[in-house]
Amino acid sequence: MCLDVKQAIVQFPALHMRKHWLLILQVALSVFLLWRIFGHPALRQEASRVLGEADLVWLLGGLFTALLTEFLCAVRWWLMLRIFGVPVGFGRTCAFAGAGLFFSLGLPGSGGGDAFRILYVMRLHPTRKLRAALSVLADRLCGLFALLLTMVFPVLRHAQFAAHPESYAILAAAGTVLVIAALLVLLWWMTTWPSLHQKWIHLAPAKIRPQAVRLGHIFAGMGSHPRPVFTAIALSFAALLTHFTTYWFSVRAFGLPLSLGDIFAIMPLVDTLTMLPVTLYGIGLRETLFEYLLGGLFGIAPGSATLASLGGFSLQAAVALLGGLLIPFTAPRKTTA
Repeated sequence: MCLDVKQAIVQFPALHMRKHWLLILQVALSVFLLWRIFGHPALRQEASRVLGEADLVWLLGGLFTALLTEFLCAVRWWLMLRIFGVPVGFGRTCAFAGAGLFFSLGLPGSGGGDAFRILYVMRLHPTRKLRAALSVLADRLCGLFALLLTMVFPVLRHAQFAAHPESYAILAAAGTVLVIAALLVLLWWMTTWPSLHQKWIHLAPAKIRPQAVRLGHIFAGMGSHPRPVFTAIALSFAALLTHFTTYWFSVRAFGLPLSLGDIFAIMPLVDTLTMLPVTLYGIGLRETLFEYLLGGLFGIAPGSATLASLGGFSLQAAVALLGGLLIPFTAPRKTTA
């Protein structure tokens, strides 16, 4: 590992936006939820039985779709780098994305991988720090828009959700979170309009005004390249579908009689709510959501639902660990402006 990456790891708490108290709460809630789930002897017995009958072939299929998901995300980020004028080759972009994925698993919080992706690009182009940050932020915005699009799957099954109060509450909560996120992005975009910019900028604290102005350039950059942005959103949608399919492979590996459409109906809700920083990597919360959704909508026993969730997450984690193999390929051969 290069020296500057080691220094970045040491300095990471200063780069990370979350406070230590939030991390402690996330860990505590994850442990509590897992304890609540596995605290019932009948559930542990059922989980042990289902685990012993797991089909390795289905799990290997899930590993492939998990790899495909991250490849599509790397292509999406490569497009964003091109939009913001950061000349990083496709192979190097894949290496950066894989290494960032590894660090997102090895360091608390989903922002860890994003921070290292930015750092890797900054090593190649030290004078393009803002553009590197904007490329990652734009990458996330494309993913958010695609997640909004996937809500069509649970909405099409509105009647099925409405028949089960707990599942319907989860649908309503996820929809609310996404609507609020979309409105915040819309308001952020509106503050960059010339007619409103001068009015709101004076309301922002003086310390953050320069950063707010610079980050607002993301909308100008994306708006001036509509075709790559639409392509990136399409890639995001495809990546989400392959990501959902990973969990379907996990479901099938444990012998649960669910269709791909069933998984597409619940995964947008699960991904939306686990995106909130309430547990560590969504552990515990994801399993609780699977328990309620699969149990309420499809009559799946809690132990089986929990194993299906943990299996899908384990496949994602395995791909993240494989991303660590790409770290040696992130060292810059030369530094440019």
